[in-house]
Amino acid sequence: MTRPTEDVSPLVPRLLLAGLSVTAVLVLTLAPRSLVAPARGVFMALADRLAAPVVAGLGAWQLESALNALLFVPLGAALTLLLGRRLWLLAPLLGFVLSFGVEYAQVRIPGRVPDLQDVWWNTLGAAAGAVAASLLLRRGAGRRRAG
Repeated sequence: MTRPTEDVSPLVPRLLLAGLSVTAVLVLTLAPRSLVAPARGVFMALADRLAAPVVAGLGAWQLESALNALLFVPLGAALTLLLGRRLWLLAPLLGFVLSFGVEYAQVRIPGRVPDLQDVWWNTLGAAAGAVAASLLLRRGAGRRRAG
């Protein structure tokens, strides 16, 4: 039995989104600091302008932890969209594996400082993205059943 075209999830955009998420994580975490620093400076200046009231009370460590989590939110969401509702729990696990691999690789990259706390915050971000995407998938499935 064939399914209507609108029920079939487009795989290519989901693969592209997941690939872009993984690429962004790898570039931002493994590229030499001298290459990433200018982009980080622009991002921090923009974040300071837009989110100053929210982050005003945060210390450097807290802000760094929040940024580590935020970096992995799109990855968790993209992986969940790729894997689907039934396998969404794999997205945080894959986020953990990628984060641990990044921290392990940073040991050998001059100017990079590996930190196991980053693994925790990255995994938390991947989990948050996975939960958000899972809820969207669940909502979409409910609408299709109702419609």
